[in-house]
Amino acid sequence: MKKFDYHRPQTLKDAFRLMEKYKGRACYIAGGTDVLVRVKKGAMEPDALVSLRGINELKGYERNGGVSFGSMTLIGELEKDPFFSRGFPALSQAAAVVASPQIRNVATIGGNLGNAAPSADCAPPLLTLEAELTLEGPGGKRVVPLEQFFQGPGRTCRDPLEIITRITIPPLSEKTGMAFLKTGRVNQDIALTNAAVLLVMDKGVCRKCRLAVGAVAPVPLRLKETEALLEGQTIDEDLLARIGEKVEQEIRPITDVRTSEEYRRVVTGVIVTRAIRSAKVNS
Repeated sequence: MKKFDYHRPQTLKDAFRLMEKYKGRACYIAGGTDVLVRVKKGAMEPDALVSLRGINELKGYERNGGVSFGSMTLIGELEKDPFFSRGFPALSQAAAVVASPQIRNVATIGGNLGNAAPSADCAPPLLTLEAELTLEGPGGKRVVPLEQFFQGPGRTCRDPLEIITRITIPPLSEKTGMAFLKTGRVNQDIALTNAAVLLVMDKGVCRKCRLAVGAVAPVPLRLKETEALLEGQTIDEDLLARIGEKVEQEIRPITDVRTSEEYRRVVTGVIVTRAIRSAKVNS
């Protein structure tokens, strides 16, 4: 393994200054659960790692009708903090199945999203919540809808010098229900497929629907065509059967070492309909 420098700045400005000093040969590190593995395997050979752990600006959350929380928020906090588990249960459910408890106590939400893994568990619920990311770098600050952030496996619109500083979720309707489901070979495994649902129901009619899935396309994916089938409708078993079929048509799974394209297609349709039932009950 190549030797590298390690820095722990206390402010964003110091972090940016270090990254500019190394002229593209350094890498940010948050929880380190992915970066350090890649460094040890030789998949990355940075001259330096710039830790974000000491930057208080990247921690904590603020209520603003919705919520804005720092990218260094631990996955374990999203799982256990009553503010998230009560107000955003699908996000909390997703956090609870990310790897192991030991990993969740170190891994951060910024890292989970920034890795741009198609199977990232926290991405689908945040997509249904229409979250936005604040990206900040030496050139300034910009806000990007999460849906536009992902560009392919391991690829995002983030410049290498930029940091995901905050995740913002807009205010929710009082009648919002949500749910998250995941299928893996074992509980702590990378998802074979996962799905999140957000519903706003009024007098038995679906007024708003947001559906998102992971591990079945090059990026975590909003199912907009399927959403359109649900909105304005009464949700019954006939409609759910059509929804399952539409999901199978809209996703773009592949066959890999973990499972087949056909399995992902069928199971995703099943877990989306199950999540809709659960979200409907909780709305």
